[in-house]
Amino acid sequence: MVKFTLQWLVFCLMWSSLALLSLGSRDPWSLSTTTWLPAGVLFCTLIISPQGKWPLWLISSMLLHTLCSFYMGRPLPLAVLFTVFDGLSIPLCALAYLMLERYGYEQDQRRPLLFSLLKSGVLAIVAFSAGSLLTLCLWLSNYDIASSHLVSWSLALLTGCLAFLPLARSLRQGEQLAAVRGRDAGIMAISIMIMLFLFAQSFNGPKSILSGFNPTYLLLSSLLLSSLLLNGRMLGILLVIHYVVAIKATLIGLGPFVWTRDPGSSPIWGIWGAQWYVAFTSLLAFTLFRFAESDRLQKAKQARQQLLSSALSTAATHITFHLTPQDRRLSWSVPTNHFFKHAFPVATTLALLEASCEAPFMVAFDSWLLNGQTDLFIREINILKGEQSVRCLLVIVPALSDKMLSGGIAVLAN
Repeated sequence: MVKFTLQWLVFCLMWSSLALLSLGSRDPWSLSTTTWLPAGVLFCTLIISPQGKWPLWLISSMLLHTLCSFYMGRPLPLAVLFTVFDGLSIPLCALAYLMLERYGYEQDQRRPLLFSLLKSGVLAIVAFSAGSLLTLCLWLSNYDIASSHLVSWSLALLTGCLAFLPLARSLRQGEQLAAVRGRDAGIMAISIMIMLFLFAQSFNGPKSILSGFNPTYLLLSSLLLSSLLLNGRMLGILLVIHYVVAIKATLIGLGPFVWTRDPGSSPIWGIWGAQWYVAFTSLLAFTLFRFAESDRLQKAKQARQQLLSSALSTAATHITFHLTPQDRRLSWSVPTNHFFKHAFPVATTLALLEASCEAPFMVAFDSWLLNGQTDLFIREINILKGEQSVRCLLVIVPALSDKMLSGGIAVLAN
């Protein structure tokens, strides 16, 4: 309870701080924000939280939204309307992402590039649909709005979701917070230095040293290379820092996106430019990370399969399976009666397989799981077939990042 209370307090502090920062950049005639930094915080929180706790996060954010908006000068009806929009659009984005992740797991493993783009495309559709609905509601309420506000509201929501998506995915998958290696710390430091150098100065016109060269390409290259070398959690943190730095610098008139040849042009173009840049940079970095992760996982799967085949090669006959650690469900490569050559009840879980053996092995298996799965789990078992038993070798190899265990059973000579 104490831990969850601290998490709630941290969430409220982060959300309120980013909300006040965003509400400080409103246009004076419609009181509309050009960017909405807290969207990513709520999106990430919903992704990693059980859905039973969603009402608490949503109610907390909606109350904070109303209070912060009223404190910053918005009329109460307008503050409530924007609060309702926030409380509906962000959960819709989170639900859309979770549904795609739940029902498209196999496609995500096989086609990571295509499925990452699909997730981002769905988020864009939800964000701009929600922005259109908000525009319609404000128009029906006789508020002074412009077509540009549709882009501002939708783009602000989409940018926050895409920037926080790698971190949310990493936290949801339970990626361990390992010790930071020197190489990773160096990569993070270099990327942040380039980021600060780019967004900490004013670009009032073409300078001789930068003539013909857009420095944003240097930062983009740094972030894309980082996505190939960093783990999911560190990349997510780096992209969140990039998001906050780029948007905040542009809002105060620094960085390459406020540079213009026409001093009389609207500053909203620079903010839009920064948001589009952050959105596409986050999308490219996340997609490239998924490709590299999938490639590493595929190579590890091949090595795991070779290890399993080597362990089962002592027997002329064997059968393999996949095992889900959470529910201990078995997925056999072929029907078990083909392997045993007799009628045999198909063991759909590890517990049912154990019930068909003379001696139990689940205690040893649970101990192996808790101790980190550093080595192969090998155990000799006797599977009962009527009054007879078959002497077999049970082999299970450690899980990879996909949380799926592989194993097999080989018949041993008597």
